Amino acid sequence: MELKAESDFAGLPLEEMTLEQQQELATRYNGGPYWEDDQAQRYGRDFAHHLDQARNAIR
Repeated sequence: MELKAESDFAGLPLEEMTLEQQQELATRYNGGPYWEDDQAQRYGRDFAHHLDQARNAIR
C-alpha cells in the first residue's frame, strides 16, 4: 500500500479509515501523480457513491 503510506493516515488500519480517507486513497490510485486533478477527484466521488454497491457485490 505505497499510496496509503504517502497519505496523512498511513498508520491507520484499513478497517478504521473514514469514507473520506477511502475516497482519497481511491483518488490517489486513479490519478497517480495528478490525483488532485478534477478527473481523478471525480473518480473518488464516484467511488464513494458506489461503495455500498461494491460491498454487496462481493458478499
